[in-house]
Amino acid sequence: MKRREALKRIALLSGGALSMSTITAVMSGCSSGPGGYTPQTLSAHQDELVTQISELIIPATDTPGAKAANVNQFIDKMLTDWNSEEEKKHFLEGLNTIDPTSQELHGAAFLDLSEEQQVAVLEQKQQEAKDNPMSTSGLKSFFDMMKEYTLVGYYTSEIGATQELEWNHVAGRYDGCYPYSEVGRAWSS
Repeated sequence: MKRREALKRIALLSGGALSMSTITAVMSGCSSGPGGYTPQTLSAHQDELVTQISELIIPATDTPGAKAANVNQFIDKMLTDWNSEEEKKHFLEGLNTIDPTSQELHGAAFLDLSEEQQVAVLEQKQQEAKDNPMSTSGLKSFFDMMKEYTLVGYYTSEIGATQELEWNHVAGRYDGCYPYSEVGRAWSS
């Protein structure tokens, strides 16, 4: 599958609009690097949060989830190499609200909650995103950014592109030697 086709599908999944930094990164070949991974922008705790949140957005089912696709590495690379300082700051500020929201709702840090409680925290963040879809600076809400980066990171990964998406490279059989007398009339579209 070509990058442009993947971007079209991702745009449909994410509600249609991808940020310019995301489009630029994917078209330029942004991916998580090979070998050992050390977060460059995210702290170790933030990396664990991003890993868990992305896995809740795209969980492992009969195909691998976001964690197996190393979406956290993609997000760290986006923040490090492709986001503006304003976008990076906005994302990290939003990420840093996860634990206080978890404490407020359930009395514990996000990573210490049950999956059901974690989903409730993310539903709260989703509601906040619906109530205030754009920040005063014109950026998407943190949770909308998180979903966008998760979808793009997953569906442009090898796992997402080869195990989740299906691609039928031939729409049907082509017979270039079909007798015209059997067609009847020519068709136009």
